[in-house]
Amino acid sequence: MVPSRSRRAFLRAVTVGSLGLAGCTGERRPVGSTTTPPPSTTATTDGETTAGTTGPDERVTETPPGAPALPASGEWPTYRFDARNTGYNPDGDGLRDGEQYWRLRAGGPASVSDDALFNVSGYERDEGALTRRDPGTLSVRSATGLVGYGINSPPTVADGRVFVTTFVEAFCLAADRDEVLWRGPEMDGIHGAPTVSDDTVFVNSGGYQSVPAQLRAFDAASGDQRWRYDTESESKSAPAVADGRVFVVARDGLHAIDAATGAGLFVVGDAGDEWSAPVVADGTVYVVAYRDEDDELFAIDAADGTVHWRFQPSGLDGEPPVVADGTVYVGTDRGVVALDSSDGTRTTTLGNQGTPVARVGDVIYATDRGTLFALDAEGDGEGVLWSHRTEQVQIEDTIGRNIYGVTPVDGAVYVSARDAFHGFGPVLS
Repeated sequence: MVPSRSRRAFLRAVTVGSLGLAGCTGERRPVGSTTTPPPSTTATTDGETTAGTTGPDERVTETPPGAPALPASGEWPTYRFDARNTGYNPDGDGLRDGEQYWRLRAGGPASVSDDALFNVSGYERDEGALTRRDPGTLSVRSATGLVGYGINSPPTVADGRVFVTTFVEAFCLAADRDEVLWRGPEMDGIHGAPTVSDDTVFVNSGGYQSVPAQLRAFDAASGDQRWRYDTESESKSAPAVADGRVFVVARDGLHAIDAATGAGLFVVGDAGDEWSAPVVADGTVYVVAYRDEDDELFAIDAADGTVHWRFQPSGLDGEPPVVADGTVYVGTDRGVVALDSSDGTRTTTLGNQGTPVARVGDVIYATDRGTLFALDAEGDGEGVLWSHRTEQVQIEDTIGRNIYGVTPVDGAVYVSARDAFHGFGPVLS
């Protein structure tokens, strides 16, 4: 059986991110990052082709700063907003009327915290550098070179520190200056972003060659290892942490681990999928498991592993859900579906095919390949507030239009796509 459209797209993104080429998700977000293509590639926009050159790519603003400046405020400190991977900021205000302010060659998916934007730089700088940028203009404040191979972006920001994972190890950097504070031991096969909770950094590795799949916990300040848990099954997603427990999904199922000791608590075998990122909210873990036909969403009790309900519609896209205020949002071939978290019943379907990636206030952001949608969470059927379609880009012999990361804050949305890094703000009068 051929995997679904989103699954095939995701696996392509995973391969790129894992190899450390120009860098997760319209593919899945937690895996890796894709920077914009170098100017020697060819760009195709709605049937028109721009020949590649060795000079500046005029499709994109040549250098930061971007103008006009975005009125950005608020935070999105890690790829799914919080350590539970909910993708939901209840205190923010989403953009109900947005437009593109600028697009730059500015690298991969971003995290925003403490009035700064952090991401892995684009090809014009060291691709192994963490950059600290102004969130309004994206002008670079400082950059720290790390490694010359794959960095899994976006970073995670917590307590004045920035945590970044490469394919091999974790780095801890100062948020306000060019300084590496510590780097972790080698644990080959890291694909997902690090998760930080209660002064502990959790890094999940799927293993590589002779290195076993494992989850490790490090002291956030010192980098000292607190414990190691061997999943003994391939696992490539970011962990979720809630109520003293860490959850990772591996090929053999959902693993629950004691966050303080690293002791295994239970495994739910039916919910197995090495690429799935778990989401925890109100005592329930949500996991999308890959099936030969339609993927399946599980709602699992976080305390004992009991399966509360399952949801298996036609065309479930395989991405982790966004969970907000008793509602679970998933992407299907009929649009973004809202489910009641208590029993999995469908409450409404928002307009357009797409994958929900975030909710800020009452605005849901969804992607469909290379198109970003802003949806009204209170809407019914036709809830599209605004949208933007990114350009097609040809890299070598592949033409595509993809979005790799969406970072929404108050007054701005940052999108890392195949064609560029985009900044969206309120509609200018």
